Amino acid sequence: MTVTERITVLRKKMTEAGIDAYIATGSDPHGSEHPPSGWRTREWISGFTGSSGTVVITADKAGLWADFRYWIQATGELPDDLILLHKDGEPDVPSLQVWLAEVLKKGDTVGMDGRTVSLENAEAWEARLSDAGIRMRTDMDLIGEIWTDRPKDGGESVKELSEDETGESRQTRINRLKAALSKSGCNTWIGIGLDSIAWLLNIRGRDIPHSPVVLGFLLLDASGCTWFTDIPRVPDDVVFALGEDGVGLSPYDDFFQAISSLPSESRILADKKNLSRAVFDHIPQESVIRYAPDPVVAMKARKNSTEESRISRAMEKDGIAMVRFMMDFRRMIEAGENIDELGAADVLRDYRSAIPGYLEDSFSSIPAYGAHGAICHYEAKPEGAFVIEKGKNLFLLDSGAQWEEGTTDITRTFSLGEPTAQMKRDYTLVLKGHIALSRIQFPRGTRGYQLDTIARSALWAEGLDYGHGTGHGVGYRLNVHEGPQRLSPAPLDVALEPGMVVSNEPGLYREGQYGIRIENLMICRESHTGEFGTFFTFETLTLAPYERELVDSSLLDEGEIEWMNTYHAQVYNRLKPMLEEDERTWLAERIAPVGIPARS
Repeated sequence: MTVTERITVLRKKMTEAGIDAYIATGSDPHGSEHPPSGWRTREWISGFTGSSGTVVITADKAGLWADFRYWIQATGELPDDLILLHKDGEPDVPSLQVWLAEVLKKGDTVGMDGRTVSLENAEAWEARLSDAGIRMRTDMDLIGEIWTDRPKDGGESVKELSEDETGESRQTRINRLKAALSKSGCNTWIGIGLDSIAWLLNIRGRDIPHSPVVLGFLLLDASGCTWFTDIPRVPDDVVFALGEDGVGLSPYDDFFQAISSLPSESRILADKKNLSRAVFDHIPQESVIRYAPDPVVAMKARKNSTEESRISRAMEKDGIAMVRFMMDFRRMIEAGENIDELGAADVLRDYRSAIPGYLEDSFSSIPAYGAHGAICHYEAKPEGAFVIEKGKNLFLLDSGAQWEEGTTDITRTFSLGEPTAQMKRDYTLVLKGHIALSRIQFPRGTRGYQLDTIARSALWAEGLDYGHGTGHGVGYRLNVHEGPQRLSPAPLDVALEPGMVVSNEPGLYREGQYGIRIENLMICRESHTGEFGTFFTFETLTLAPYERELVDSSLLDEGEIEWMNTYHAQVYNRLKPMLEEDERTWLAERIAPVGIPARS
């Protein structure tokens, strides 16, 4: 069916069910950023392929709420005059719930699948709709009823990671969780986040695109620990090892019944961000729920020494692949070879996959040439991919890998000829913010939103800005986007702590022209403790050169130039043992120290 036909069928189903508006979040029962294909309801009903956004269908209207990252993409993907783009975050754009309160009338009903929305969001929507006399039902999978060829999920075998790979045994992690529950006066934890379960059980899989996790739920209560998953996919030796550590297995589909059967003395520690509305609806009323940040999310975010050491090795492998790609890519452009955006991403993937330990990409690469670079989360497709030409524009490549040693994420912007003065100025202003964040020292207790401004200050001084956050957490051989830490303008009350990995990726996007983004991964380290308390800093993990042709050194101060030169020397020294002679020569030329311009 076409999108128009799908919406027509959905509206008929809504009428039959007595629903006046239906919400499609595009999420799955685990809150995954990139859900399995069978749960991409937002994409199926609208045609919009972005990884974030919410679609609402009423009897005569349809809308997509998406943030800055997807406005250009959504404009090109949504059917003309059928689904209206609402630019979430713009001052004159009503929120989804406010819009529903305006277009619906008292007594109407909004339907959605409660498995695909967090309790926090569901409560916020319900409160606003209730004020308008509108009812919300969260037990309706109407799209599932009409999506007749919905793909099946899962299928691959499960892998267990050794303590040498994780630095901590499964039993120790479970005991840490039990201690956190006891400290909060609770005895029950309900796990729906696939990365949290994978971390806790030291298991990995291939059920979610780009994230090595396994579909399942976890229930830890007074009676024991049970993993609800597709049991036949779990090797016998892993089943035995789990059992030795007190983890039993039950079928995936038995999870919600198990929640409904929780004993009356259950005291559940729950995080509204990480608990779905459907799970909440199944919890017996006599159970006690205490809301607090999920302790597993916090534990997982702080990498131990084994994880840190392996991540460092993953960065070296990724850096080798990046150097080889940069050499080959420039050669192809100089030779006038016919290569498009997808072809360039394939070249980098080939270099990564040739190195032992490569598993898969950590997300769908963003290879964006020219005007496509201004689409923040652009997704190249064969039918619309630009051919990359010498001397014409900039090329932005945002990519990452899942290595046996860890997860990477890097963005570099390339000049393909003689850059304009504006390109060099824009790039250097972005680089200044990137360097400022790399060099910052901050006291214990600092939140990400306080540091976000550091990366923007050089751009703000010129009346420029970017519409996305500056940094996200990164998992260890898990999700490339990991909480709870984040560097963004949103006032998230999460302090940065040693062992947390974050990205550093300021950018600048000129619609119709080009995009610039520079991204490294960093890890938070303790700097010192003195009279004014304990201070932290960042250690840069990523190893790849910046684009010298785009740097206007006259815009950099001595400290910024010194930092860049030192970083480039580190890149060379760390990578040279694994490079061939011609590769070392090329890299040495690329990272030759930048001189400090004479100041008048």
